Amino acid sequence: MSLPLVSICVPTYHHVNFIGEALRSALEQDYPNLEIIVADDGSTDGTATIIHDYAKKHPGHIVALPSRPNQGIPGIVTNYNRALKACHGKYIAFLEGDDLYLPGKIATQVAWLESSERRVLCGHDVEAFDSGTGRILYRWSERWPLRNSGGVREVIRYQVPFATVSVMLRASAVPSQGFDDRLRIVLDWKFWIDCLSGGGDFGYVPGIYARHRRHPGNVTAGYFQARQDDQFVTLGLIESRHPAFVESCRFGRARLFYGMGVDHLSRGEIRAARKHFWNAYRHRARSEGKALAALALTFLPAGLTAWLLDQLKPGFRSGGTT
Repeated sequence: MSLPLVSICVPTYHHVNFIGEALRSALEQDYPNLEIIVADDGSTDGTATIIHDYAKKHPGHIVALPSRPNQGIPGIVTNYNRALKACHGKYIAFLEGDDLYLPGKIATQVAWLESSERRVLCGHDVEAFDSGTGRILYRWSERWPLRNSGGVREVIRYQVPFATVSVMLRASAVPSQGFDDRLRIVLDWKFWIDCLSGGGDFGYVPGIYARHRRHPGNVTAGYFQARQDDQFVTLGLIESRHPAFVESCRFGRARLFYGMGVDHLSRGEIRAARKHFWNAYRHRARSEGKALAALALTFLPAGLTAWLLDQLKPGFRSGGTT
């Protein structure tokens, strides 16, 4: 039986110290029917040279798209989309130029997707590590427990519990516009929702099959406000296009407010925390009792608030954003 083609989508920028290792981790997969589509976003540090060297050595597997002038943050989605449009596989996986695949990833995920036509998207656990020291920082599942499918409404409410480097999806479910160019940083959430909006399941395969590199050059580092803005924009876009998902969007919006309230409360920013907890309560995404309890914390003396927050932190953190 022939194995379906898998396209690995590799957007990259200024990854001269990492891109070679990333490409090797894809080439060394024990799955022969691969194409690796690399889109460099105008790197000036030598990344493009390494990519073209690899493409020459592996002409049957690596496709290096022409480099283009860098457009900064607004160009991230364009770079993702040009890589996505060049993919020909039945399935598409994602590998940013500073991350790594571990052995067995592709074969394991293909087997999961091939077992049912209803399966659209799957992920797995990921190991985050410090690039400078090699120290393991955390496993993805320790922060965001992996889940099997409850359908697209669950993704709207809770977001997909998978790191982008862990995701493989069915190409036939990809929307014609690809990643939405109205977003700047948080591109994947709406994209996963669009892929699942036609129906179908998501889930995960057990095991750690990728490593996410943490280093000072991570593209999204320092863009906290932009990330929050994109999350709210995502819900607004979904709500306007899919009236049937309005209630799920309200839930998701309140969950974001709740997480923001926890962050502000942890920093002692009482007024901001109170505002966000109130918004979470209004949108009904948390149980009324939990939202009111959080709101009540903002009216207690600072010392008592800090003590209670420390006692309840795991429960409160469960309402945070992903």
